[in-house]
Amino acid sequence: MPMRFYIYPDFRLLFIHGHGVITQTERVETMLGWLREPGYEFCTGALFDVTDAQSTPKLRELRQVIAILRQHLPVAGPRRLAIVTAKPIAFAVARVFAQLLQLKGVPLDVRIFPDRERAWAWLRPNDPVPDHS
Repeated sequence: MPMRFYIYPDFRLLFIHGHGVITQTERVETMLGWLREPGYEFCTGALFDVTDAQSTPKLRELRQVIAILRQHLPVAGPRRLAIVTAKPIAFAVARVFAQLLQLKGVPLDVRIFPDRERAWAWLRPNDPVPDHS
């Protein structure tokens, strides 16, 4: 599966990894999966690593993701999202996503980073990077 997630309860972190070509169906099913996880509500941050992804969502797909997130408000969960990408197009799409979240009033602080270490330092400056393999 091109998208998977892990919840690290000790860090109160949702880690999402995307690789290859990710369809909107996979994106939505994975998101609904973590929204249903009992540990999700205790997460204070999320790290979404798409450095290995070969596709980016379209604007209408971003809007669908945001609509799903809005349906789950004000449920507790991450309030900070670090997106890791090395591709310029993915960086641009992530910026649009962050702006749309803000316009729709979704309380999620989104930052985009070129590598996981910088993203982790922003999310958890005093904790070591967990092993996700």
